[in-house]
Order: sequence, then structure tokens, then C-alpha cells
Amino acid sequence: MRLNEKAVIRKSILDLCNTGLPRQESTDDVIRKIREKNGSQKEENLWEYIVALGAQLSRPPFDPYREKIKLTTKIGRKGDQKISLKIPILIYGEFDLSQSSKDALNLTLNDLDDDRSTVGLISKDEPCDERKYPHFQILDDINKLADPDGIVLKYTGAKTEEKIEKIRKEFDGPILVEVDEDFSQYVESLLELGIDGILVNTENITKSKRYNGKHAIAVIHDARLAINEFYRGKENDGACLVVAGDVNNAGKMIKAAGLGADIIGYDTSLLIAKVGHHSENFFDEEITAQKIFNHMIATKSELTGIPAALGYSDFHNMSPGDFRTSSIKASVQGDIPLEGVDKTYRNIVEEILDEYVNTKNISVNQQERQKIINLVIEEEN
Repeated sequence: MRLNEKAVIRKSILDLCNTGLPRQESTDDVIRKIREKNGSQKEENLWEYIVALGAQLSRPPFDPYREKIKLTTKIGRKGDQKISLKIPILIYGEFDLSQSSKDALNLTLNDLDDDRSTVGLISKDEPCDERKYPHFQILDDINKLADPDGIVLKYTGAKTEEKIEKIRKEFDGPILVEVDEDFSQYVESLLELGIDGILVNTENITKSKRYNGKHAIAVIHDARLAINEFYRGKENDGACLVVAGDVNNAGKMIKAAGLGADIIGYDTSLLIAKVGHHSENFFDEEITAQKIFNHMIATKSELTGIPAALGYSDFHNMSPGDFRTSSIKASVQGDIPLEGVDKTYRNIVEEILDEYVNTKNISVNQQERQKIINLVIEEEN
């Protein structure tokens, strides 16, 4: 954060102390206007409008250095075939890595497993013989199934459902399906076939016609809702939501988890880029592996620290209610309460409409009510 942005926050605090009145304009909006003026922010990033609430008196914070904060996540709906991740991350990317990068990544993942900090890998490559970590194979041709722990299929319509039925006859491990922007229309069918979870790449889906102009948080919210709708009235037997794309740091990972992500798909190229740039003439696999290892351990620490500060001993206990936002768009797209009122924008619209209908003694059925609410919300979204 720049000095002029810090000055905005200090001024808002002083104004509140002097006047005793809440600010008329969100500090988030003021800072964004500064960034837009400086040309440092080309598009609206709703992640920055979302903040976490600290633990309340009824839910005191945990000390992650003294108390165990659970990150372990299991993938799979079958009891004996579940894959266990000690950090809820799957390294994932749709591109070809150099052999040196692959070797460095393999070293890192093995070291993380030895450290009881296991993460998984999603790739098109056949599983490495010397690996200790879980490997998910991106499978385009079911006849080229290697020996992975899990499988990732891309949804391509009815053909994908046929593939799942065939694969299930010879493969008992977890199957994840990477879905497109129309996932809400077919997630139920996929779960009925026994898949173990869906993967949403928010960067790809937000470029689609259906999600044009919307943020990653809308995709995560809708994907979680689609899974929950399938399990309405019954307990989830292990179907998970993997979120990849615009979740490239610990802060976004935490917020994504609060919105419903079970596992984060960490972009492989970004992970390697974060540990330093390497020229083509020099690439030390062991040094790179150690840097990636250190980065992942630091990420693990952040992923335990924030839930602990929220008063949770389990990473997966977070929910949208643990966050607040100053953005109506973020509230609508992620179903997140607005700061200061502790209600989502939808809740506020519903209350105003119900009060108006009751006061005017107007007869409105449930279908008409929802249509009005959706029209008002769409105008702000």
C-alpha cells in the first residue's frame, strides 16, 4: 500500500474521531479512485473489497503456534479410495513445463510430503515413478490412462458422461471434472454419476458470455451453490469444489475458501515464477525446489493463521458470514454481508420489498417477489 493510500485510511479514522459520524464514502472507493487516476488499476478487483472479521467473544481466536489448525482435506466419495492433502492445494496448469522445472517441482512435492505438508499435482504427464505425492492425470483419451491416483476430465457435453461411466468400470480413484460456464445446468448429473468433485477455472469462466463482467467470486459462489443444491436435505458424502484461476495468493485462497472452495488449484507457472526468474543458461533444480518448498510452507502458515484469527480450528469452517464487504457488487456476487449493516445486499432488498408490500397491502406471489428482487439486484450487478 502506497503512502497516499495509507493517508486516506488515517484521515477516515481522524474524521470519525472528530465528528463521531460514519464516513459517507468507503475508504476502499477512495483508494480505488487514486489507483485509477494513477493508472495502476485497470479493472475492478472485488477481492480487495472483502475483509475478514476477527474472532468474536463467543468464538475466541486460536494460537496456531500452540494449537493445531486443521488443513487436511480428503478428495473422494469412496471411503477407501480417498486422497489426503495436508495443505488444501493442487498444483495445476495447462501448459508444458521444461524438464528442469518438472524435476524441481517433483523434488519440492516429495519434500513437502516428507514434511507432512502434502499437496497434489494435476498434469497431463504420466505419474513420476519416484513421487510420494498424489497425482491427478488430465485425461483426454480414456485409452491412455496411466497409473494416477486421480483423474481430471474436461467437460465436453454428453461425451464426458459416457467417459465417466467407462472409466468407473476400471478406475476406483477420485474423478474431478473441469466444468465450463454452464456448470449449473449439469453438475447434478455429474454428481449422480459418482464424480468426486468439480474444478472451476475462474479466469476461463469469467471470460465467457454467461459470466461476462462478473468476478471470480461469482463463479465460486455459484459453483458451491450448485453442489449444495444436489445435497439439499442430505449430507455431502465428499463431493468437493476445486477453485483455480484468480486465487494466486494466500489472501485470495482464504476468501475463496470462505465462499465455498474446498481446495485451491495453484497455477504451476505462477508458483515457479514467484520463487525467482531463471535464465535459460542457468537453472539449479535443487535451489529452485528449495525456494518453492519455502514458499509453500509460508503459504501453509498463512492458511492456518487467518482461520485461527477468525476463531476456527478447521480451515473449512469459514463461511461468507466471516467476511464483510464495502462493495454492493461483491455482496451480490458472493452473498457477503455489507460492512456496517451485517446483511447482504439481497437481504436488504428483500426486507424493503416485503415492508413496502405489507404497507401498501399489495398481493405478490413468491414467483413475482423473486422476479422483482432479481431485477433490482441485476441493476447493481
